[in-house]
Parts: sequence; C-alpha cells; structure tokens
Amino acid sequence: MKSSISYKLALAFILAAVLTASVLAVVFLSTNRTSFEQYVFDQQFYTRLAALEEYYAVNHTWQGVERVLTTTAGGMMGGFGGMHGNQGMGQGGLRQTEGPPATVPPLQTGHMTGRQYALADADGRVLFGIAGLYEEGQLLSSETLSQGAAIQVEGRRVGTLLAPRRNIVYTQAEQLFLDRSKTSLLLALGLTVLVAALAGILLSRSLTRPVIELTAAAQNLAAGDLTQRVDVRSQDELGQLSQAFNQMSAEIEHSDHLRKQLTADIAHDLRTPLTVIGGYIEAMRDGDLEPTAERLGMLYAEVNRLNHLVGDLRLLSQSEAGALAINPEHIDAAELLERSRELFDLRARERGIRLSLEADQNLPLVLGDETRLIQVMENLVENAIRHTPEGGQVRLSARADRQGGDQSRPCVRFSVSDNGEGIPSEEILYVFEQFHRVDKSRHTDESQSGLGLAIVKAIVEAHGGRVWVESTVGQGAAFHFCIPAADVLLDSNLTNV
Repeated sequence: MKSSISYKLALAFILAAVLTASVLAVVFLSTNRTSFEQYVFDQQFYTRLAALEEYYAVNHTWQGVERVLTTTAGGMMGGFGGMHGNQGMGQGGLRQTEGPPATVPPLQTGHMTGRQYALADADGRVLFGIAGLYEEGQLLSSETLSQGAAIQVEGRRVGTLLAPRRNIVYTQAEQLFLDRSKTSLLLALGLTVLVAALAGILLSRSLTRPVIELTAAAQNLAAGDLTQRVDVRSQDELGQLSQAFNQMSAEIEHSDHLRKQLTADIAHDLRTPLTVIGGYIEAMRDGDLEPTAERLGMLYAEVNRLNHLVGDLRLLSQSEAGALAINPEHIDAAELLERSRELFDLRARERGIRLSLEADQNLPLVLGDETRLIQVMENLVENAIRHTPEGGQVRLSARADRQGGDQSRPCVRFSVSDNGEGIPSEEILYVFEQFHRVDKSRHTDESQSGLGLAIVKAIVEAHGGRVWVESTVGQGAAFHFCIPAADVLLDSNLTNV
C-alpha cells in the first residue's frame, strides 16, 4: 500500500513536533532542576547565614551554635525553640536566658559526615567541619575562606560559613513543586504532539489538495480532454504551478485547434486545384474537351499552385525544426527595397495604386539571405496591394533602428505600409499564424494559400530579427521587420543547411 503525500506530510509534522518537544523537555528539565537546586541552596544557605549572624549578635560566642548548623531550613524557619532543652529563649529565639552559653562537646568524625555546612571563626580556624573537606581545628587559607560567606556582626567579621553546594535536602513543598513541574511538562508534551498531529493533517490536506487537482487534470489532459483548468488558490509555488498548468493547457488546446484548422485548410487548398485538374483530364480523356494549349496552360498553372503550396509548407516545417536554410551575405537595404518595388511596380499601376520608396541615407549593411528577404518583401507587398483600394498608396521604407531587450543592438527596420482597409485589433495577434485570414472567405481565385505572413515571420526570425504589425481599421496597416546590422551578425550563428 502506497503512502500518500498527505500522510507523509502529517507524519513529518508529528515527528518534528515530538523531536522539538522532547529536546525542549530535556533542556527544560535539566535547566529547571539546576536552577531550582541553586535557588533552594541559596535560600537555605542565606537563611543559615542570617541565623548564625543573629546567634552571634545575641550570644557573642560560637558555643552552642551546633544546632543552628544541623537544624534543617524548615526547622529553622519554624523557630529555634527547644534548642537547649528546657532552657528558655530570648530575643530572636537564640539567646539563653539563664547561665552561660551551653558547652557543646566537639563532634566526632562519624557525626561530621552528615553535616552540610562548615563554620570557621574570625581567625579562619574550623570550628565545625565536614568530613573530607574541612577538618575541625584546621586553619583555612584566605583563598578557601573567600569561597564561603562572611558572618558579620556590627561591621566586624566574626566567622565564615562554608558549604560544598551539593547534597541539597528538599523540603516536602520543594519536592512537590519539582514533581508537579515534571507532570506539567509531560502534559504539555502530550498536548503539543496532539496539536501537531491535528495541524499536520489539516496543513497536509491543504497543501496536497492542489497537487491532487493537478494530477487529475493532467490525467484528463493526457486522455484527450484539452479543456482542463485548475483553480489558482494562492500565489506561492503551488499557485504558480497551477498557473503554469493552465497556461500549458491553454497553449495545447490552441495548438490542437491550429493543427485541426491547418489540416482543414490544407485539405481545402489541395482539393480545389486537384478537382480542377481531375475534371479537365477526365473530360479530355472522354473526348468531351480538346487538349488545347490554353487548357493545358491552365492545368500547368494549377500544378504550379500545388507546388507553391507544398513548397510553403516545407519551408514552415523546416523553420519549426530549426533547419531553414539561410545563406548569409552582405545586403544593401536600399537596393533590396528598389528590387522589391521593381517587381510589383507594374501590378500596382494596373490596379491604380501608387508604389513609393523611402530609405535613409548611409544605412548599414545587413547580413542575410537575399533570396529569403526578397521573399519576405514579396509577401508583404503583395498583401498590401491586395488590401489597398484603387487610388491608394503602398509605401516601402527602410531606416536605421535598434532592437533587443536593452534596445542596444543596431538593425535596419524595413516597413511596408498601405492606406487600405486595415486590420481589426482582435485579429492583430493572429495575422502571422498559418492559414489565418482576416477575411474568412477563401481567395482561391488569387492562388493565396494563407501561409504568406507565417512564412514572413519564419524567415525574419531565422535571421535573428522580429516582425510586427500596426494598424487602424479604415486607415491602413503597416508591417515592420528588423534585421540586425551586418557588424552585429558577423559572429552570429545563422542557420545554414
């Protein structure tokens, strides 16, 4: 059984929460116990220190102070009653009211093992020691004394209290506090894991939902449903992925539409001349028509039309495959315009259209395939003449320009403009597509394949240039294309097959 991404993400959230909570628990328990031990020690130590200062201030001697050292902090805080049996307690509960201070015999070594504090007098001699650390009667160095706390009475140091800072003896309340802290921490750890599990499940579902939708849409797309789109719910990486999928799906749908339209247009453009050729040949074969020179010439024109269409399709397929043959040479832009004008001057005059030419002085040479660029100009000029009414004008021009992302690459911009019917704005984006016609009616009488502008774009882009159109309905259209100047293209990699 495969584990889903949602399950894996939820498990990852839970594991991360458990590890984080465990580390925090270990760190908290360690630091909390250490800090609490220090707090308890300081509380007991300074309580003992205050009691010793009070004892000496009342008695002016250390005799009988042993019980102050051995009594627990809880007992001390409860008072020092009964410290000397039936003897009454004076102020502070420490002063003996009758007789001299009680004489306390020195403790034996065996008793010293249970002590937690050591006391030295003003001279630094140990009065009450701790076995293995401070022996009674031992004279301590100033360095050792500095590790203890000075017992001062009336501004005078009368002794030193020392403790090893270990073997903390907790009161019942203190131990209860530690136990409750551990319990609370374990409870918090459990709640953290539970919350992490719930959050992990919810977050994993929200994260994987777009992925699940994308997977389903991709499967439907692979099955042939090209209308697939997914909802874009965010602007993060998943949202960008959804947008990219929608764009890809739209492009595939559009390409499929173009493919179907291309097939239909090719079939239409092939069927018409084939029908004409087949009809005439059949009639001649049956003897219904004589094979005159005029009829044979008409059949030859139809064959040429088929050859032209096949040639255009081959050129476009080579362009799409990156194998369009380009034979670069230095070309004078003004001469290219002049040759194009000469080719169409007669046809323009026959239709009552004035064909003019404008070219800047000292235009840079372009490096390109002259035959291909003449083909570009032929397609553009023929298109302009076809859509310009009698009495109109078609203008050919060339001028120095710049192109590229930073507009720093020198080029020569060629333009073919007319004052004819123009192109609607919604059609401008599609005029360079194969078989696209602004006028949806077929122009079979003019032998137009609908591939002219697509060929223009393919040839210009093969030269490293770009082509575009500007138009206003009723005022005409202007087709422009830029070919990089020769000094730029000398080191370029033009396709040359």
